[in-house]
Amino acid sequence: MDLEKPQQTKSSAAPFKSLQMALVGLGIVSGLLYFFNFRLQSFFLQSGLIGKTRIHFYVFLFLAISLLYLIGIYLIFRHRAICGNSKSLVFIIIIFAVMFRVLLVPAAPSVLSKDMYRYIWDGRVQQNGINPYQHPPDADELKSLRDKNVYPNINRKSYPTLYPAGAQLFFRLFHILVGDSVLGYKGLMTVFDVLTLFVLLALLRVSGFEETRLMVYAWNPLVIFEIAYSGHLEGLTVFWMVLALYLNAKNKQTLGVAALAVSSAIKLYPALLLPALLNRGQRIKGSLAFSVSIVLLYLPFFAAGRKVLGFLPIYLQNPYESFNLGLKYLMMHLLPQVDYYLLSKIFLLALAAAGLFIFLKPKQKDQAIRYAYILMGLLMVLMPASLHAWYVIILVPFLCFYPAAAWLLFSCMVTLSYLKYVTPSGSMPPSVLLLQYGLLFVLLAGGYIFRRATYKNRKITLSLRQKQPYFLEDHS
Repeated sequence: MDLEKPQQTKSSAAPFKSLQMALVGLGIVSGLLYFFNFRLQSFFLQSGLIGKTRIHFYVFLFLAISLLYLIGIYLIFRHRAICGNSKSLVFIIIIFAVMFRVLLVPAAPSVLSKDMYRYIWDGRVQQNGINPYQHPPDADELKSLRDKNVYPNINRKSYPTLYPAGAQLFFRLFHILVGDSVLGYKGLMTVFDVLTLFVLLALLRVSGFEETRLMVYAWNPLVIFEIAYSGHLEGLTVFWMVLALYLNAKNKQTLGVAALAVSSAIKLYPALLLPALLNRGQRIKGSLAFSVSIVLLYLPFFAAGRKVLGFLPIYLQNPYESFNLGLKYLMMHLLPQVDYYLLSKIFLLALAAAGLFIFLKPKQKDQAIRYAYILMGLLMVLMPASLHAWYVIILVPFLCFYPAAAWLLFSCMVTLSYLKYVTPSGSMPPSVLLLQYGLLFVLLAGGYIFRRATYKNRKITLSLRQKQPYFLEDHS
């Protein structure tokens, strides 16, 4: 059904045109902020509105763009009855989304995370015929590979790589294509992110949702900054995850499971979504296909033996790696006698239990996205080690289908976690955690209470209708 037809009526043409103009205006202002980005810092420093560090300015800039983003999301959902599948609005959304990303790709990732340099290093190591799990960057065996541009920017030089096999294969492919180019790596990550827009649009169509919901992901400033500016691995991870959901929706379960395996082998967290894709009659075959795909992806690196786990065991055990955790932070302070690693195990077991419950639960075909969304939300709450801002990107595609205010605001507030790096003590300010997680948990609880109350009211109304079929009719 073409939802643009009603726009031709006099009653809807004016608001639709106003909506178009509003989105274009929001896109232009956002585009200017993305274009000038950190070049605006000196102007705002003179005004005394923000702190002196580039992190302070980034948080200020990010929140300003987030406000524009949230206004746009409100407009899209407020008027979805007249614009839900409007091709012209989808075109506007995609054009600006691509423009925002292209404007940030040339900027050097010098302010936020420097993970990009480890990607380049791991690709370089492989191109020299060395297993990336075998030696940390500061090992004597890798001395000949060090340079003045990439090596000094690597984090954790004395530890082996953290990144799984799927990520390593892409690091090598990217190095073949662009060498040591930071711009090249960021560009390739951004290409996959742009491809995600089109796969997500196709998933919205096949699932029967309005296409303009794409804006939730396409214009999300967390997605844009962390992939196009910082070049994070989520550009790859989310593409393969959304592709898996799309293939599953098209009844191509085996291919969908294989795509999810690729996503999980790039960053482990999407593996939690496997139970959402498998139903009765598919569980054994799907689990086997997933396992075989993972083994095949790890096959080139098995020569490293137990080292193939890389930095992961230390990452889960070392309290120093704990970053921006809400529930776990609370548990650590309420139960200081409980070992940090034990808490990590408890959280992982809780996630595994939730996954097993959904794995065994009978599901309708159209419920896969809903259960995947629930599992990903649980992951954000029960994150066992760290919740860096870019980790939240993996949740954002699901908000196109279930635009919960709690998670939308969290995706905009989580960037406050960068303030940890500019505190005198170098620790996360409790006020920052409270702003992020206090708001999240209050809104999640409020949303649950509201849904329950609405559900009860519907049941009461239905009961009245059954008892009095004509109670809504006017008998005057």
